[in-house]
Amino acid sequence: MEPKKEITVVHTTHPLSQQLFQRLATPRNVIKSNRSTAQVACTNCSTTLVKLMTCQRCKSVWYCSKVCQTTDWARHKQTCTLAERSKGVLKLVETLVANITLFLMLEVCAILDLDLLNRDNSKIGFDFPFMVRVDIGIEPSNVLNFINLCIDNPVDSKLEGMIQVNHFHSHIPGKSGFAPLTPKRMDMWRTARAKANTDGASGHPLGLLEFVNDSEHSITLPFRLDSGARHLAKKAEPFTTFSALTGKAEKPMSVASCMEFINLHIRADKQNQLKLRTEMTEADKDTVKGVSDRANTREAVVFLREKMRRETLYANMPLPE
Repeated sequence: MEPKKEITVVHTTHPLSQQLFQRLATPRNVIKSNRSTAQVACTNCSTTLVKLMTCQRCKSVWYCSKVCQTTDWARHKQTCTLAERSKGVLKLVETLVANITLFLMLEVCAILDLDLLNRDNSKIGFDFPFMVRVDIGIEPSNVLNFINLCIDNPVDSKLEGMIQVNHFHSHIPGKSGFAPLTPKRMDMWRTARAKANTDGASGHPLGLLEFVNDSEHSITLPFRLDSGARHLAKKAEPFTTFSALTGKAEKPMSVASCMEFINLHIRADKQNQLKLRTEMTEADKDTVKGVSDRANTREAVVFLREKMRRETLYANMPLPE
C-alpha cells in the first residue's frame, strides 16, 4: 500500500476580493423578486404554474394535480429515489436562474457554444429550438475541505457546500445525430416562443435549458437569449482575475472562462448573499471523493474532473491520469 502523499496548502485571499464581488453581485432583493415569479412545468402535462406539488420522495418531479401524479407514476417509479436534500436542488436552481449576473453568463455560454453570432445560424431559436444542458454540482465552499475529501482525509460531518457549474453542452435537437425533443418539451418550446413573440421579444433566440445534478432527473425551462448577452459575446472582452499569489491575469472570453467566472463569483460570496450555499449531502461528498479514483467513471465525477483540469483554482491539485 502506497503511503499518502503530503500536500502543502497555501490559503490566501486577495484584499480586493469582496469589493469586486459586491460590484458584480445581483442585489438580494432582485434575486428574491425574480424567484417569486419563477414557474415550474408539470412533469406529466407541462402545465406551468408558480406552485406545483412535488414528489415527496425524490423532490425532483412536479405535478399540477393528483391526476397527473397518478398518471405519471408508472414511468416515474422506475427512477424515483430518496432525496437527501429536503427540497432537492430546485430551490438552488431557481435562485441561480434568478441571479441576473450568473444567468447572463449562461446566456453568453449558449451564444458562444451555438455560434449564434454567425449569420448562418440565424434560424436557431426561431424556426427550431436549441437545447442546453448544464451539469451542476455541490462542492465545499472551503477549498481546504474540498482537498481533504479528494485525498480521503477526515472532514466535519456537516459541511457547507455551494452550487457550481461543472459542464455545459448545447445542441440542436433532431440534427447532427441528436434525438429530437420529446413532444412535451417541443410543446414547452412552442408555447414559450409564442409568448416571447407577443411580449416584444420576437428578435431573441429561444431554446430550452436543462439542469442536471447527478441523477436521472432534471429541471428544464425555456431559455431566452437577450440582447445584453449578445452584446457581451460580440465584444468578447477578456476576464480579468486577481490572485493574492500570482497577481492580475486575463483569460479570453470562452464557454470555459464564463463558467469559471460563475464558479468564482459564487465562491467569493462568503456571507451567502446570493443564497447559493447549502449543507452537503453524503452523495455530494462522494462525488468529490470520486475524482481521485480513476476507476470512477460516474458522469458527475467525470464532469468535476473536467472542471478541475480547466480552472485555475485547482491547477496544482493531484488528479489521476
